[in-house]
Amino acid sequence: MKVNSRKVAVIGCGFVGSSSAFALMQSGLFSEMVLIDADTDRAEGEAMDISHGISFARPMQIYAGNYDDITDAAIIVITAGANQKPGETRLIKKNAAIMKSIIGEIKKRDFGGILLIVSNPVDILTLIALKESGYPANRVIGSGTVLDTGRFKYLLGE
Repeated sequence: MKVNSRKVAVIGCGFVGSSSAFALMQSGLFSEMVLIDADTDRAEGEAMDISHGISFARPMQIYAGNYDDITDAAIIVITAGANQKPGETRLIKKNAAIMKSIIGEIKKRDFGGILLIVSNPVDILTLIALKESGYPANRVIGSGTVLDTGRFKYLLGE
């Protein structure tokens, strides 16, 4: 299990995934980022769009890839999930199935890094990722209430 501490993977290129990828590009923490999505064209488009911002940040290789590209990543950020339709409440069943599928793909590879779960409902999906992966708890981390805290701080500021 060789881990490249300067490589990150983002699984899920929707609004949250692409925003996360953009922020990671700007952070300068990584020199390589692979984007993975069930819609490979979407991942490719996001990789190209985010790459265009590199001239304003530090050099970085950004590309669309597949699960074989994650093996040496230090961190995999999982943002994938079903889109919520009008009138729908939490998508626990759909998103649990998506998470199980993703973890199943990760487990097929020799991955030695950390999983960062961002998909909602984050606490439940983090527990699913922990149990499905069999990784120790220090390798499966949920984003917790970061988004809710940010929203609350914004509202207080208003």
